[in-house]
Amino acid sequence: MRLPRERRIRASADFARIRNTGSRLDCGPFLLNFKKGEGVAPARFAVIAAKKTLPLAVDRNRAKRLARELFRSDPGAFPPGAEVVLVIRSGMLRRRLSELRKVFAEAARRIGTAAAGPTA
Repeated sequence: MRLPRERRIRASADFARIRNTGSRLDCGPFLLNFKKGEGVAPARFAVIAAKKTLPLAVDRNRAKRLARELFRSDPGAFPPGAEVVLVIRSGMLRRRLSELRKVFAEAARRIGTAAAGPTA
């Protein structure tokens, strides 16, 4: 099952904008680059799995599937309009899915409270 087109980040300009103007959250097995959103559009998501981090294609594809499942399993985790890029680290495949869900939920909660808080 694929993410709908409106829920995916695809353009390289969007990746660059999120990386340059957004925030970064270190979650252990992965990094989250995110930009707080305005509006009521659903959160958008993308995954980056570098060949340097995971040399085998089978590992990169498995990690990407896990990351998409984390996002898909809780569609309301991120505030509306948020843009999230998950950057996979090598330790992600050594974790159980239940552990990854806890880490991901905590990261989503932190992003949600950061989005709800005052802006400087």
